[in-house]
Amino acid sequence: MPRVYLDSNVFFYAKIMDGAFGKSCSKVLQKVASGALEASTSALVAVEVANALREHGLAKEVPAEVRAIFSLGMEVYHLDATDVREAAEIFVDANIGPYDCAHAAIMRRNGLKEIISADKGFDKTNWLKRLDPRSIEE
Repeated sequence: MPRVYLDSNVFFYAKIMDGAFGKSCSKVLQKVASGALEASTSALVAVEVANALREHGLAKEVPAEVRAIFSLGMEVYHLDATDVREAAEIFVDANIGPYDCAHAAIMRRNGLKEIISADKGFDKTNWLKRLDPRSIEE
């Protein structure tokens, strides 16, 4: 499997052990940590995870979770102005949320075509493939 991009919900659902996705997201992160899955993410993901934790009443968990994301040994891409401009174009084409458009733009800039995400909105793009966390093999 080529390198995949991890969406913020993978980290968040693993952290809160979401009923539908928690176990599979945790397995995805274990595979990344062990080197069995080549993955990357972005600094924007860390910000989204921090915000989701805050909204979920887990603000005290934010520093440790952000450190955990950066400790997995995967590449963490930055978000730059060209990504934001590209995200606006993706928004017009795919009609998905602005944050998801930014993730797609970061992926495009770095030549990634697969994202592990529970967010079905990514299915609206015609050039990237969303992999449901539950579909990742044992």
